[in-house]
Amino acid sequence: MAAGSISEDEFWNSIISFLTLSSKIDRKWMIIDTQNGARYVKKTEIIKDTENKEHPIEDEDSAVFQGEESLDQSNLTWEYHILYSQSFSVPVLYFNVHTQNGKLLSLDEIWKKVPETYQERLSEDRWTFISQQEHPVLGCPYFYLHPCHTAELMKNTPAVTDKRHYIVAWLSAVGPVVGLNLPLEYGKLCAC
Repeated sequence: MAAGSISEDEFWNSIISFLTLSSKIDRKWMIIDTQNGARYVKKTEIIKDTENKEHPIEDEDSAVFQGEESLDQSNLTWEYHILYSQSFSVPVLYFNVHTQNGKLLSLDEIWKKVPETYQERLSEDRWTFISQQEHPVLGCPYFYLHPCHTAELMKNTPAVTDKRHYIVAWLSAVGPVVGLNLPLEYGKLCAC
């Protein structure tokens, strides 16, 4: 197996470790088991859509707590899924974004949500880094971060030696591109 990649068993062991951390930190991630026996990991967040790309993240609980007025049309619902790629032997981040009235964002609209620092670095790979395809479990269109460079990215990270924390290291590296920022507590607990 190539450096930086993981087996499917290692992937699920890392997912279990990640979910254990999530249960202590924010309880936002869960495993979804489908009727056909497939599984994936899911998180949903409501994020205020503002012109400022460094906007704070608002989770579902705080949106409900603040009342109906916080669920206006300027909020976007981001749904993230983590799956295992058999072809690349790495995790893949699938996601969709929709407005409060259910309208899915286009790839151009998604790209506008990518923080400027990443837009500059990814400008040449813009359309191959974030793509859209049929979700391998759900069978409907989802955006995803293409996994072709994941093993290369991960081969130089400490998580490769301790694969229990592979998912934390990987999400910390790729998640911010699409608004997914892990709280620092994940890294602190992994270091223990």
